[in-house]
Amino acid sequence: MSKNYIISGYHITSDPDFLDDQNALSPELKGKIQRYHRLALEGEKSSVSIILDAIEKYPDNPQIKNYLSVLYNKLGDSEKAYETNHWIVSKHPDYLFGKLNLANEHYLKGEFIKMAEILGKEMDLKALYPHRDTFHINEVTSYIRSTILYFTGIGDLDEAELRCDMLKDIAPDSLDTEFSTQHLLLKRLEHGKEQFKKEQKERIPIVTKKQEATSKVTIPEFMNPEIIWLYEYGLHIDKDKLSTLLHLPKESLISDLELVLQDSIDRFSYFKDLTEKKGWNEEIMNFVVHAVSLLGEIEASKSLNSLFNILNQSEEYIDLYLYDFVTIVLWEPLFKMARNELETCKQFMMKSGIDTYVKTAVSDMMQQLVHNYPERRNEIVNWFKDIIHFYLNRTLDDNVLDSDLIGLMVCDIIDIEAKELLPDIEMLFEKQIVSKGICGSLDSVREAFHNPTEYSKKREILSISERYDEITSTWAGYIEDEKKGISVNSDFDHMGNFEFTKPYVRTELKIGRNDPCPCGSGKKYKNCCLNG
Repeated sequence: MSKNYIISGYHITSDPDFLDDQNALSPELKGKIQRYHRLALEGEKSSVSIILDAIEKYPDNPQIKNYLSVLYNKLGDSEKAYETNHWIVSKHPDYLFGKLNLANEHYLKGEFIKMAEILGKEMDLKALYPHRDTFHINEVTSYIRSTILYFTGIGDLDEAELRCDMLKDIAPDSLDTEFSTQHLLLKRLEHGKEQFKKEQKERIPIVTKKQEATSKVTIPEFMNPEIIWLYEYGLHIDKDKLSTLLHLPKESLISDLELVLQDSIDRFSYFKDLTEKKGWNEEIMNFVVHAVSLLGEIEASKSLNSLFNILNQSEEYIDLYLYDFVTIVLWEPLFKMARNELETCKQFMMKSGIDTYVKTAVSDMMQQLVHNYPERRNEIVNWFKDIIHFYLNRTLDDNVLDSDLIGLMVCDIIDIEAKELLPDIEMLFEKQIVSKGICGSLDSVREAFHNPTEYSKKREILSISERYDEITSTWAGYIEDEKKGISVNSDFDHMGNFEFTKPYVRTELKIGRNDPCPCGSGKKYKNCCLNG
């Protein structure tokens, strides 16, 4: 049954007999045409003579010539296929599929100007055939598919995407739609890869210090023996144990937790060697995460310097103990500890040689302060302004300029809709110290301020037990281990020696929520595919 649609000033039909007259498809040939199509697709050399005989018998039909081109392609004879395509166009100048074959040939050769000459400068089917008011659905999807090839060929991926969306609307189940969608995705990934390479050449990186080797191997003596649990249990730690820890005398608890943080530095070589030999064990290696989370939970603002001391360590240290915690969770204990310590945070942002994503967590926390305490907006905006002007007055020799960090900060400033900082951001771009692969071009930043997204950027502040539940129920490593039934328990003696039963090894791709999205969109991962 025929279905009719209207698009861009012309009708679209799915009537199977619609093109019969145009293609000189007589009743006799109509009974044979499927056989020739099948022979072309099967790709047997013996079918060449059969199809040539059919062309001689039915010279006015362009479809059989098209099948000959398909057959030559199947046989790997591209030259014969190209010759046939030119023959079709010369003999049947109004036959759309002949033109598309020729246009696609030019695509494969990288001859995009010639593609445009065939498809028409308007890239519109009606403009190519002004005398026609109706087209078959296969004509429309095939033509749009070829225009998508053209636009991806010249690098206009946005225009290609608009046409891909058109295909999805008019023919969601079409093979042309499936091909175009996959082709566009591939081109976006290739574009993203090229942009990333270019960005890497232009980016201004931070050089973090080398972690000092240590010789200590024994665990410290704590005032509260319950602190040992931090070295024995991962994020699946029993809630009663967390409650017990939180109800310890606050002063001694803070002292012990600060000692745990110092222990991670003092025994760095010990834990590094242990991990290299046995693998990263979730039950053992989360003692730093526990300590930071607990200090956040009790809002130990006076311990902020102890926290910044471990965050000032090497990239090697961060990767060993904190990993995704930095990019996904660190903003939260910072929020609880440092929301009234903005000057201390500012001084930390101005220190040299600190890991990009550590500082990004501080910027992220500031963004959340605005969303959770809107009355403090001006205070936070001024904080960002001070940081921007600090970076504007630094040089590469200072080892504090970090183009990725600045790009991520721009994203946070966009998220709080601080349009008044646009002149300051423009100066960052003028100085060429912004990673455009992260926040986009200056034009896209301006557009983001003028047309902010509607979704809420405010995040819920969770308790330590709620956050642990959220991590263990959503992070890939935990879910995979639950599916596999892997035990991650360990035995511990008070001298700091461990025996592993089943080591937990991270296998997930290291893409933090504030990293550039690998799809090449130019957005942060948290604002792109992470939520997709």
